[in-house]
Amino acid sequence: MKSINFKDLKSPLFIAWQINSVCNLECLHCCEEAGQSIPGEMNREEIFNFLKQVVNLHIPYVALSGGEPLLHPYFFSICEFLRKDNISLKVETNGEFIDEEKAKKIAQLRFRSVQVSLDGATAYSHERLRLRGNWNKVVSSLRILIKEGVNTEIVFVPTKFNIGEIGQLIDLAYSLGVYGVYTGKIMRIGRAAQNWEILCPSEKDYEYFFKSLNEKIAHYDGRMKVYYYPYDVLEELKYRLKFPAASLLVLPNGKVKLIGPLPFICGDLKKDTLEQVWENYKKAWQNPKVIKFAKEVIAQPRLLAEANRWREI
Repeated sequence: MKSINFKDLKSPLFIAWQINSVCNLECLHCCEEAGQSIPGEMNREEIFNFLKQVVNLHIPYVALSGGEPLLHPYFFSICEFLRKDNISLKVETNGEFIDEEKAKKIAQLRFRSVQVSLDGATAYSHERLRLRGNWNKVVSSLRILIKEGVNTEIVFVPTKFNIGEIGQLIDLAYSLGVYGVYTGKIMRIGRAAQNWEILCPSEKDYEYFFKSLNEKIAHYDGRMKVYYYPYDVLEELKYRLKFPAASLLVLPNGKVKLIGPLPFICGDLKKDTLEQVWENYKKAWQNPKVIKFAKEVIAQPRLLAEANRWREI
């Protein structure tokens, strides 16, 4: 069977949309360096113009993140609009704003999943990474979501000081009744790049990490999904130079990034149609400037620190 080339697609298969930059936390590893609103975030009219295009192009899958997406004033309006047309919807949240009322709304909308960040089996580890975070509140939110029948997942980012808790965290996840645990190597982007020396696990740490993961995968086989992506951000970038993803990364201001580790902007949804942006995206992967800089990043990983210093192609 012939595989599909992303160049032949009339539209992306997936939209990863950072709907806002506001966040109540100041996580040491935040790829987006979230916290405060950024200039020019899309207003209601611009948001729903974009959403109409997503629907009209029959894009099957959208993931909402932030910042913290539940702090967006139109969060549930956005979700209702997408689900009305049966678009598969995932939400990535820090879990600190889930109460029974919100969980019931989420359950009624039948999301594909809610991914909640839990970066430790203990409050100490989680809150050391997620400044101003509240581990107990997150665990409570997980319980509420699961009680309402929401397909709930945990995302765990390993660092020097929490990587040893991965086994305990997976056991905790199972005891809570979550659908699955997702993890992988920490990405050297944004604040993680700035804090790399205090965050990056050693190779020995990762050996223990992946050994523990494989043991837990075997232990919970058929009962809970435990998944890890084995490659780091540089390995991912090498792969995408040959095989770009059929997806777009949309920023809160409507700009569209080529890929997380690179600073290149390939469109602006305030000025361009989604179809135009998609065509720009496909062409951008053949742009010599993009290819040259991507290879420089692979050779000099410190350049990943420039990922959020956006550049127009």
